[in-house]
Amino acid sequence: MANLLFPVLLLAVMYAFLILPQKKKQKARAEMLASINPGDEIVTTGGIYGGVVEIKGDDVYLEIAPDVEVRITRGAVADRVYRVVAADAAEPEADAAQGADAGDDEK
Repeated sequence: MANLLFPVLLLAVMYAFLILPQKKKQKARAEMLASINPGDEIVTTGGIYGGVVEIKGDDVYLEIAPDVEVRITRGAVADRVYRVVAADAAEPEADAAQGADAGDDEK
């Protein structure tokens, strides 16, 4: 019985550490590809950034420059690009503008 326990335990550990995470990744990628809509910013597997203009079936029309569109397959989408404007990044500009105004008052 002990001879059978080790291989079964080894298979269980391999399943838990190798197969389950891979399935989770595949599911997340499939959900991301299904949720792509016109207006989204994406990056392709080739490293090209652009905005989705139109989707027809498995084809995605991507605008990579003004008036330049390319057609790619949905599977060539690597990820969405999220542009987050940080509140901290906007504050120094506001502080600089206030500092310039304050300097004018002192003159």
